[in-house]
Amino acid sequence: MRITAALLFLLASGLTPLRAQAVNHDGFTAGEPSLEDKISQLLMISVDAGELAKATAAAAAGIGGVQIQWGSYSLEDTRRLTAELRKSVLRSGSKLPLFIATDYEGGSVYAPTTLGLCELPTNMMLGAADSENDTASLFYLAGRELKRAGINMTFGPVLDVNTSAQNPIIGIRAVGGDPALVSKIGGAIINGFKTAGILAAPKHFPGHGAATEDSHKRLPVINLSTAALEEQHLPPFKRAIELKAPVIMTAHIRYPALDPKNPATLSKTVIVDLLKKELGFNGLVITDSMDMKAITSVRPIHKAAALALAAGADLVLLGKGDFRKARDEIAAQVRKGVITETRVNDAYYRVIEAKKEAGLFEAGTFPSPFDKAYVNIAEALSEKAVTLLRDRRAFLPLKNKELKTAVIIFAPPRFYENALALYKTLAAGGYSVEQSVFEINPNAAAVSKALSIAQKADRLIIGSFQWAGAQNRNQKKAIKALLAAGKPAILISLMNPYDLTNYPEADAAIAIYGMTVPGMTAVGGLLAGEIQAQGKLPVELK
Repeated sequence: MRITAALLFLLASGLTPLRAQAVNHDGFTAGEPSLEDKISQLLMISVDAGELAKATAAAAAGIGGVQIQWGSYSLEDTRRLTAELRKSVLRSGSKLPLFIATDYEGGSVYAPTTLGLCELPTNMMLGAADSENDTASLFYLAGRELKRAGINMTFGPVLDVNTSAQNPIIGIRAVGGDPALVSKIGGAIINGFKTAGILAAPKHFPGHGAATEDSHKRLPVINLSTAALEEQHLPPFKRAIELKAPVIMTAHIRYPALDPKNPATLSKTVIVDLLKKELGFNGLVITDSMDMKAITSVRPIHKAAALALAAGADLVLLGKGDFRKARDEIAAQVRKGVITETRVNDAYYRVIEAKKEAGLFEAGTFPSPFDKAYVNIAEALSEKAVTLLRDRRAFLPLKNKELKTAVIIFAPPRFYENALALYKTLAAGGYSVEQSVFEINPNAAAVSKALSIAQKADRLIIGSFQWAGAQNRNQKKAIKALLAAGKPAILISLMNPYDLTNYPEADAAIAIYGMTVPGMTAVGGLLAGEIQAQGKLPVELK
């Protein structure tokens, strides 16, 4: 069946509009979140695929969202990353899901292609084609692609009307220079994403199209009259509000006609008086990334984050800024009375309502019921299979997370990626951990390097990978040397448990019976104290 813009409009319009909760919260119970917990939900950081530990640590600490920027050109890696983020929240005991976002707008923003997502046409291509039906269909499918990757929010569409030929940062990111065209095609994009269940965040309010400078490098100033702004740049945002766009992103641009002092992101006049009151937007206001020079050239990120919240922003995108520093700064200003707790409560309930409306409190979306069932059962069986054979010195669960833990694994190269699951689980649990993987048949140089790593560590986790009767002598010698290094050591049999008979001197020994991702995750959970060993040795060992 062909998906038409009309059908998408009806489907999208049937969704309940996001509405702000009342700010009178006198009825809070004793279980009310702490001030820091609420503020955490109002913050979002940006990470690359290689910054998993940073991302999962923030997720476990209660941050509201994570933007994924550069990836590895693999959809599977992106799905693993988003799954780890969700797991970090669950492990923390939090019941609040994450916004997981990306810039999926096409054009000159190519980061999504590194996440394994389909490459979108540029917005200006869409404007030239001028097909509302096809655009809506395309972005419905693009939204399903995001869902498949575990992403639930996109920073787009770009609703800037490009009226400046010298604009250094928008250009083909805009649909065009006609407000009616931008409104029509931008509206089709919003409806497509919304019908696919993706939170769209149209940007950059109140308009970046007339800029002649790049806000990534400096603060642009646009000297337009309020009449010109109303006629040329606000219509697409008005259309987005009519379509009940759930989120709108602000611009780091100063409009002297609106606010002679502050950029839109830090302006109560722009966010509250214009966007929320005059235009009637009841959704979630998110800032553009606060690590851009338009902001950082004037003030540090954590100070600017507090100003943005006070000005009416509900969700602050910190970029590469320090999440905890921003949270603590905002909390300090609330306690001093600089920012009212009413403002924090209003923003907090807007965030929670947006997450509810997007269905983020429901079970995670999998490509099919089969996938979901298979993954759940495989993980459950892997956890039940982990077998603790001995722990003479009561190492488990690992204590003193700050101790330098060296994970040294011997395995064939085809298992190297699976090995990462153990590292990721420990890193997400807050452990100071480094992991090294060596060939199953290590040469003298590899053994020497492994011993050097061991000498610098406070404790060792050693992974042995042996087939049934084909015991690898070099690996056995290397593990013997590591166990003799005088450091507390835990030995994990990654494949065949018979190899454990070679190492009676190991004070702690674990078997997982196969180097799968669920198996490596499960043994990490055992080490971190997240699960208990339930497995029973299915063979006899001498």
